[in-house]
Amino acid sequence: MASLRVELDGSRVTTINLAEMGVVHVSVHGALDRNPKAALDAGGGSHAQGGRGYLIWVPELSVQAGAVLKVTLHEACESPDEGKTIRELYPDHEPCTRTDFALNDEMAAEIRARPQLHQAFSVQAATSQGQQAMAASDINNTSFTFGVVWDYTRPSQARVHLSTHCLDDLLARRIGTYHLQAVLSYGDSASFVLID
Repeated sequence: MASLRVELDGSRVTTINLAEMGVVHVSVHGALDRNPKAALDAGGGSHAQGGRGYLIWVPELSVQAGAVLKVTLHEACESPDEGKTIRELYPDHEPCTRTDFALNDEMAAEIRARPQLHQAFSVQAATSQGQQAMAASDINNTSFTFGVVWDYTRPSQARVHLSTHCLDDLLARRIGTYHLQAVLSYGDSASFVLID
């Protein structure tokens, strides 16, 4: 079965076996008001009957400026890592009972009041097919997301994107600005760098 291999500066972070998974994502996100400036996570939901539900392979890993993240879609899976449930990763935390994750006015005001921790960011993404994009922060783009998403409906492909956005985009349910959208096939890879 297919797999996603995640590497940081040439060292393997994880290999995710996509068998019996519904959706798997690998993403790097960051914002001017958050530390770390860029954080990697990877997780996904199982659709297999009797599956373990949502699994996490990378809970949050800081990505330093200049480090190269590479995600490769492979047709086969060698030496996969086992994903963990939230309960396995955080056994002392109470389960979340919240079901409504929409931003309300109070939450928006709280986010707007956060101090700015970084002056700016610039990021770069590319695919092995030669597609490239850069993005930088400005007044309308205060956060970024790089993502590779695989789902069972297209098992031989994964979608890649690099986008920037701000709180107003989230409140208005706008996507923000896409700088890169691409599709990986078996053997293809996508990379991400936090330039500064």
